[in-house]
Amino acid sequence: MKRNLINEITAIKSRTEFNSRHDYSSKLNDIEYAFQENLDYNGDFNKELLKYIPIATVACFEAFFRSVYKELIDFGKPFSDNVVKFNQAQNVKFDFDIVNAIQTKTVTVGEFVSHILPCNNFEDINKNFSLLCSIDFADQIKKFKRESIFEHVNDNSKQFIDNGDQIIADIKRTFELRHIFCHEFATNLHIDKDEILRCFNNSKLFLNQTNDFVWDLIYPNAPETQTDMNIQASDEFEKIENDLKALISTIKEAKSENSDFDINVKLFDKTIQQWEMYRKSKAELDANIVEGGSMYPLLYASSLTATTKEKIESLKNEFETDLRRYASS
Repeated sequence: MKRNLINEITAIKSRTEFNSRHDYSSKLNDIEYAFQENLDYNGDFNKELLKYIPIATVACFEAFFRSVYKELIDFGKPFSDNVVKFNQAQNVKFDFDIVNAIQTKTVTVGEFVSHILPCNNFEDINKNFSLLCSIDFADQIKKFKRESIFEHVNDNSKQFIDNGDQIIADIKRTFELRHIFCHEFATNLHIDKDEILRCFNNSKLFLNQTNDFVWDLIYPNAPETQTDMNIQASDEFEKIENDLKALISTIKEAKSENSDFDINVKLFDKTIQQWEMYRKSKAELDANIVEGGSMYPLLYASSLTATTKEKIESLKNEFETDLRRYASS
């Protein structure tokens, strides 16, 4: 039976709180809690339940990296340009359902591509990330040093740099254990509690290091305090708002030079004013979950920016012919 990729993606999204790489931290905490609770049982541990740890850890790896691929691709250039490097044409055919889902924004290009990429071992992760970012991921992640105002972030980075080879070896072992526990009886396999604990702790270090690496890749020199984040979000909105005003001015000039298809400036301005009211209401809705909190300005400005970017793309598409003719005149 043919796979319905769109249904698979929407189902996965419905089962995830944030549908992003930011879910990984709470998932790791849940795994660690289960691990500690298991070990504290009568001072011993249940070998069968212990097998859950690498299984859940690999699930966290897969969800985390698919979210990373999705975020990078949807972020835009240069990552979106590198999608062509993935040789998926022989496995997936773009039927009308897939094209329609992407066009209507039911799923994004990033969600679709990340869903069909393999994620069965460390080699898959390294290959996917390396192709998408045009780097040697395994090499770069072992050298990446995060400079942060938070000591725990710097400490995680130092631990990874000092033990990179062992950490990656334990990542590979975690995938191996997961495969054994999911597909074999393995009745003669010795369950090494210390090995499983070491692999889990090193998995945490690896995911934290990768998360910081992605942040630095997309948002180099990003602010870390809430106040600085709020200021940056406000500055970003101001910039994109100026871009929108410049585009609107260009559209009016382009239409005024075309006597056959002139624009009713009064009505055009009215549509912009009504859209601005919608943009404001949407921002209030998006930020309402933290109303009164320090994150409110960040979420409010981020929503304004996202909606404005969508409007810019919409106007460019709507007046594409006029803008092209105006630019060549």
